[in-house]
Amino acid sequence: MNVKQNKANFKTPRKGGGFSVIELIITATVLTIVTGFGLLGITRAKASMRLASAAREYASYIEKARVLSIRSHADDESERSSIAINETKTSYNLTMDLDNDGDLDTKTVTLPDGIAFVGDAETIAFDWRGRTWNIRNGFTTPNAQVSIRLNNGIETISIDVTGSGDITINSAVFDDSVPNVTLNRPELATNGSTTTTTTTTTTPTTTEDPGSVTTTPDTSVDPQPDTIDGQPSTDPSTGTDPSTSPSENPSPSPSPSPSPSTQQPPAVCTVNADVATLTLSLQGSGTIKVSHNASVSLSITGSSSKPSELQVSGGQTVAAGEYAFFTIKSKKLAGDYTVTFKTSCGEKTVSVKVVGPITLGL
Repeated sequence: MNVKQNKANFKTPRKGGGFSVIELIITATVLTIVTGFGLLGITRAKASMRLASAAREYASYIEKARVLSIRSHADDESERSSIAINETKTSYNLTMDLDNDGDLDTKTVTLPDGIAFVGDAETIAFDWRGRTWNIRNGFTTPNAQVSIRLNNGIETISIDVTGSGDITINSAVFDDSVPNVTLNRPELATNGSTTTTTTTTTTPTTTEDPGSVTTTPDTSVDPQPDTIDGQPSTDPSTGTDPSTSPSENPSPSPSPSPSPSTQQPPAVCTVNADVATLTLSLQGSGTIKVSHNASVSLSITGSSSKPSELQVSGGQTVAAGEYAFFTIKSKKLAGDYTVTFKTSCGEKTVSVKVVGPITLGL
């Protein structure tokens, strides 16, 4: 039986459903974009986890150094456990008793790829009380509040250590600095001694014997005073014997009032800074050059109006005609702050403005 075969007519439109080439291109493009965003999110999440893990490891070593310093009663600098950031900013050295043999050991810990420290290469050590000793740019500062930051090229995480040794990661810091207390009472401010004024009150009663009865003398005046050879033995007005010499009955004389003491006025000097206003970005840092015009060496300390959001490097001793650099670090809150540099004879205040990322409007 012959089967008749029909030839396909290419001019006849198809009646079945399907996708056109344009629809396929659009679908592939959408899938590529969604996949790209997914891969980017996964990559960022992995980088964030690696950064957080490196920060936790660094914080754990800081806590271990503090515990070991307290346990070994590290009073001398050579006995303190410490963590030092290397100049490459990609590793740090541990100096502590790692094998529990009583001697300090040294170990280098390398950060994961793509992660590095931000800022100066500094060292954190602890004394026998668990308080910080910060070494930065050759200057050692006790009880310093330190902020160490790690960056992976995408985000930054901070490890904060207060002066008392409290450690936090990427969170708010509660200031624990102790303010200077000035006594308003001069007698308490001098050697801690007090002046006591005793007032003596004369009572008309006399006691002959602790076991006897107290009697009150008769205060009435005898109209006929005793006489000796016709002369009164006592002066009725004063009750004293007129025959007694003045030296035997001295009269009280007023004591001279003390002359006021002269005090030298405190010395006055001028503290200078190379900038009047410093602008920083969020989690950024900058330096301020500070000097003075005194003829002797002075200790200059820097303090922030809000240390939890703006940190200043520790105090330094500056000789006459010399200067020092102070590092200013910002945290996560933008705003206007001030930094005050103080000496024993003067101070200088510098305004610091912390700005956030700029958003361009379309």
